[in-house]
Amino acid sequence: MSTDCSYGFGCDVDFGFDEAIEKVQQLLEEKGFQIYTRLNLHDIVGSGGHDKFGRYIIIGACNPEFAQQLFTADPNIGLLMPCNIIIYELNSGGCRVMVKDPVRIMDMISSPIAIETSINVRCMMEEIVEELNK
Repeated sequence: MSTDCSYGFGCDVDFGFDEAIEKVQQLLEEKGFQIYTRLNLHDIVGSGGHDKFGRYIIIGACNPEFAQQLFTADPNIGLLMPCNIIIYELNSGGCRVMVKDPVRIMDMISSPIAIETSINVRCMMEEIVEELNK
């Protein structure tokens, strides 16, 4: 099942939280992305968040080739990076995987290089979401 929001896209998956993380990480690596951050929501909002949100992780990933292109386009681009992918448990079972839409984010700057690069990144992220949806 595909799901979107105004600043991202993703899908719901039938597998568990740990398996979802493993699959996302594997697919990111296959596309040349490296994982630089892993934030557990409960480390941010405290232990009370577990009851309210369930398990929830934010993965920050970046493809070094694309990053070089983006930093060449605008040295302040680091404010808009990395690509964030969230994975969280659904009350109905399974998990939701969402990806920050790099085109929507990079659209804020008027650099043709950044926009073209973000389109390429979005295509790769869409392939990851499609693979998860199989």
